[in-house]
Amino acid sequence: MSENQELSRLEKEWKTHFDRFTAPEPTREMTLDLIQKIKNIEQEQSPIDLRLELETTQNSLSTRSKIVNMFLSQWNFYGTTSWLLTGLLMIAITFTISENSADAMTGFSSWIKWITLLVIGVIGYSFRPKNEGNEIIESLSYYPVIQQIFTRFMFVMGFQLVLTLPLSLFVVGKEGTILYLVSSFIPVFFFGVIGFVTIFWLGQKIGLSITLFIWFSQVLLKKKLLFQAPGDDYFLTVNMIILGISILLLSSVVLKRRFSVNLK
Repeated sequence: MSENQELSRLEKEWKTHFDRFTAPEPTREMTLDLIQKIKNIEQEQSPIDLRLELETTQNSLSTRSKIVNMFLSQWNFYGTTSWLLTGLLMIAITFTISENSADAMTGFSSWIKWITLLVIGVIGYSFRPKNEGNEIIESLSYYPVIQQIFTRFMFVMGFQLVLTLPLSLFVVGKEGTILYLVSSFIPVFFFGVIGFVTIFWLGQKIGLSITLFIWFSQVLLKKKLLFQAPGDDYFLTVNMIILGISILLLSSVVLKRRFSVNLK
């Protein structure tokens, strides 16, 4: 037997070891029955409610953890770079004025005007119009939007005031007293509240315009109420009135929340 014949014989022998198997084509009734079974399984298994899982997880956290998570989320919204730039700009304004002012009173008056203008700019930036993606994330968050915005406001004002109080001492020098700290705290707090409340109620453009109008009116008018120094008449009385107005305006945010809930 030749080699070719041997190979042919082996090939035929191996072919007999393989059986051909063909799966039968499913009928229309079998296909419909399979689809119905799949639907029944889906109905029996309730879909996962991601919102419910999120709320359950949040409710299991302690109050301290909830507050920390809230602050961390809003810190990420504003951005570390923005905080650093704001701080550097405040320091630059302080040292520029302190080195070029003829006396402490004149330097302080000029310094508080520029610092409050910076506060208005930071408030406007923090509540600037956001893209649709950020709005969706805010609305889907476990925390209400009003809490998120108020936390952002606390960040802005806290950072501004922490820097404002010690920087004011560089401007007034040895003449710095508690009254100078009051006269630097009140205007910064007032313009921060005005910017926040007007933007919250009327929108970013209108609110920022109103805040800037109030600032320019105080800068251009000879009789100033918001930029008083310790030596001015009725200094403490005027500042206490301004502080009271600021607190009342800030409390109006709570009224809007209740008003929105009643409408729903």
